[in-house]
Amino acid sequence: MSLLQTVSVADLAIETVAREARVSKATIYRWWTSKGALVIEAFLDSHFSNTPMPTAMDPPSAIKRHLTSLAKYFNGRAGTLVVQILCEGRDDHELFAEFNRLFTENRRRLVQETIERGQKEGQFRTDLEASWVVELLYAPIYRRLMFASPLDAEFIGRLCETVDLLITKTPKSRMANATAKE
Repeated sequence: MSLLQTVSVADLAIETVAREARVSKATIYRWWTSKGALVIEAFLDSHFSNTPMPTAMDPPSAIKRHLTSLAKYFNGRAGTLVVQILCEGRDDHELFAEFNRLFTENRRRLVQETIERGQKEGQFRTDLEASWVVELLYAPIYRRLMFASPLDAEFIGRLCETVDLLITKTPKSRMANATAKE
């Protein structure tokens, strides 16, 4: 990950990784089948540690905290890196499938379980399929990444407000409007 702070995925050389790690190229290839596989594992390790999915808090707060940490993390070099990984993976279907599998098995699964918990606890709408809600949550972030749009505080606020409007049973904004009318 430290090398990827200064060089793109396309320009990263396994020789450089081996030299920095003080191992042979053969050692690198013994553990990872390709440069892409190595980059994906390093990225996902960093991604998961920097964008936690809190499980010990109520689901609406957990989802918003996760989305906030994700947007903040992707607002820097990590956002550029994920776009590079996605672009590199477009031509390597096996690598792209592996990236999706690893991401799905880890982060998406946790987010989906949080949505399902919120549905069971009556905090989220039950007429929406949890896996589809996950798609809806991530889509604005990845779209903005792909088009180099900012993931700033205004965006984060609007995204969290939209979560309230779309998936919670009684969104705070609807409650405020109902209270104001009374």
